[in-house]
Amino acid sequence: DVADDLTIELQLLTLALAAGINDASTFPDYRVFVSNQTGNTALLAVGALGLSSEGHYLPNIAVSLGVFILGGLVFGQIGAHVGRRRKAWLLATNAVQTAIFFVGVALRQWFAGSEQRGAHAWAVITFLAFASGGQVAMARTVDLPQIPTAMVTSAYVDMLIDPEILSLHDRPRNRRLSFVLCLLVGSFIGACTYAYADPTLAL
Repeated sequence: DVADDLTIELQLLTLALAAGINDASTFPDYRVFVSNQTGNTALLAVGALGLSSEGHYLPNIAVSLGVFILGGLVFGQIGAHVGRRRKAWLLATNAVQTAIFFVGVALRQWFAGSEQRGAHAWAVITFLAFASGGQVAMARTVDLPQIPTAMVTSAYVDMLIDPEILSLHDRPRNRRLSFVLCLLVGSFIGACTYAYADPTLAL
């Protein structure tokens, strides 16, 4: 099994950085998150009632949320049977998720272009959200709850209620803070690359 050490922490923090990049570079086009499903859950109601002037398109939201759940279910259940903390499984699942993600990136580059709705957009969202669902499921099952890789609200709250928040050597707090910073930095990288270079390059 994988050890609870700095190596796995750095891997999860790298995934958090990537999650920030992914959402910041896909949201401007598709008005959905591929990793942060808390936002999509709220947007589902907003889109269903047509309350947003920002162009939140209900099918995009439903595809992202539904496929993310499917990705989490598939990878989560397979991991439960083969051993969630086994090194071979973690290597395999990361490789598969990366391959799936790059299929989505290729579709966006070669076929979808700037299309924000319709079959091409849904195909891109499907691959990105499915890979993200598997990635978050994997992160949640390696017993490092301080680094969930995508969902940041609990990390904020857990830091604030930590009785050792001012302690010099509080490892759980340090993990949470590192996670928040990685997600934030990744978001800025994705947004800046989208704005000043190319959306596909960010992914």
